[in-house]
Amino acid sequence: MDDKTRALLGDHEATKLAHLSLFSGIGGLDLAAQWAGFTTVGQCEWADYPTKVLEKHWPDVPRWRDIRTLTGESFYEKTGMRTVDVISGGFPCQPRGKEDDRYLWPEMLRVISELRPAWVVGENVAGIVNMALDQVYSDLESIGYAVQAFIIPACAVDAPHRR
Repeated sequence: MDDKTRALLGDHEATKLAHLSLFSGIGGLDLAAQWAGFTTVGQCEWADYPTKVLEKHWPDVPRWRDIRTLTGESFYEKTGMRTVDVISGGFPCQPRGKEDDRYLWPEMLRVISELRPAWVVGENVAGIVNMALDQVYSDLESIGYAVQAFIIPACAVDAPHRR
C-alpha cells in the first residue's frame, strides 16, 4: 500500500482489506464488508437518496455518481490505489434485459477488468439466473475469474418473507 493510501486510511485502517462498492444503494454490502473487517475505499451510486445515506455513514469515502466515470485512472486519482481486494455490486438487471440502457453489467465488468481485484461479489435477484447469469459467468471467466453462484433465500437469514 502506498503512502497516499496509508495517509487516506490511517495506520489502523491501512492493514484492512480494501473494498470497492458498485451500485452501492444505501450501503448494505458496504456494512457487511465493514463487519467482515474490510475498509470500503470507494462507492458508486447514482440515486440521490441512497447517496445521502452513504455520505452520512461513510463521509470520507470517495464516491462516483455514474459507473461510466469510474475508471482505473479516476480510482487512482481519488484513492491513490491501483486495485482493491474485493469489488462488490448489486448491478441492475432490468426486465428488458441487455437492450435496456439501465443494463449496466458491462460497466461493472469494465471496472473489474481495469482494477483486477482478487474477489468479486455480485448481488442480484433470483431472476438473473434465467436472464443474464450465463453472460455474467462467461464474461468473468473470459478475464480469468473462477465463478460460483449461490441463491440465498430470505428464510436463510431468518427473514419472515419470501423473496
